[in-house]
Amino acid sequence: MNNQPLSILTFPIWWYGEGLNLAWLHCKSKYRIVLRSTGLIIFIKNISQPLYGDTTRQGRIISIFIRVVLLFFLLLWSGLRVAFVFLQFLLHLLILPLAIVMLIYQLFSIFG
Repeated sequence: MNNQPLSILTFPIWWYGEGLNLAWLHCKSKYRIVLRSTGLIIFIKNISQPLYGDTTRQGRIISIFIRVVLLFFLLLWSGLRVAFVFLQFLLHLLILPLAIVMLIYQLFSIFG
């Protein structure tokens, strides 16, 4: 459909076909950026390592406590960012029908 010009009749087909695919790829890349920017995967892999190489019992206890608190906030922050990306994708799904409904509403309110 890349070589055909868009018109009012073909735009909804493009919107839910190729446009939806582009939106999904954008959401996937944003999800990967969220995981990479927070370092969540690396943090979870190294959660059992003591902080600053302190291998004493008190150092290990403090390390586990601090890492669990940090993990909670990292998961909270990552969850909020992923939820925002999901809302963007959901908005892409709903914006076209909403625009059509509002256009029809405006047309009938002018003539009615």
